Amino acid sequence: MKQIYDIPKDVRTKKEGVTYGEMQLISYQSSVTQSIRNANVILPPGYSQQEKYPVVYMLHGIGGDEEEWLGANPVEMLGNLMANGEIPKMIAVLPNVRARKDDRKDPDDIFTLEHFHAFDSFITDLTECLMPYMKEHFSILEGREHTAICGLSMGGRETLYISCTHPELFAYVGAFSPAIGVLPYANPFMSEPGLLTEETLKWSVEYPTFIMIATGDQDMVVRTEPERYHKALEKNGTDHIFYVTEGAHDFVVWSHGLFNFLKKIFR
Repeated sequence: MKQIYDIPKDVRTKKEGVTYGEMQLISYQSSVTQSIRNANVILPPGYSQQEKYPVVYMLHGIGGDEEEWLGANPVEMLGNLMANGEIPKMIAVLPNVRARKDDRKDPDDIFTLEHFHAFDSFITDLTECLMPYMKEHFSILEGREHTAICGLSMGGRETLYISCTHPELFAYVGAFSPAIGVLPYANPFMSEPGLLTEETLKWSVEYPTFIMIATGDQDMVVRTEPERYHKALEKNGTDHIFYVTEGAHDFVVWSHGLFNFLKKIFR
């Protein structure tokens, strides 16, 4: 189906009379890369250590870093939705998903399996380094019901992989134009063994999880892979939302997905 929800045109715009949260650049030690890594943290308006907040982790695409999600104006989107009472106060974490020592954006080896594997390694960096850092340094609510993860393109691929293999950590999952490689993939130019299989791409009923997959009807990058993930989940009986909206492999679609995802989490 197309565009199951509308997104207000001004939701990403700074408005008079609205208080927006502060964005901080943090640095943490990674045992995976043996280096100091960065992430952006968006705090809710009026953030206080006397209050605890749920957390959403937002993963970027293959050429990006902790700055890429800023293309969706998340400070403004979060602030406007909170000001309207449409979402609860929350903390957003925008990490660098390229888990290797040289984690600069747009590297020379961008379309290689080695580079893809750096993204796959983020599963350990996130669970063993970044999430403990957030627990130690910020006033967060713990537990899967207070923790969400989402991502665009390659970040969508890693979102599905991380949350599927760690269902005990995340109760909310959003994948926007998720990239190839969650399932085995092959074409004349490249093949991927797949992080999961059609049989293992599923969530146990033991861990009720809200899952949303969104993609664009003109996406010539990931093409039909998001629909393939949807069909695997459907076949395995995993409840989820899948929708197609107008757009290509860009922030038109990713902002749309993020907006609809934020409206559903921590309810």
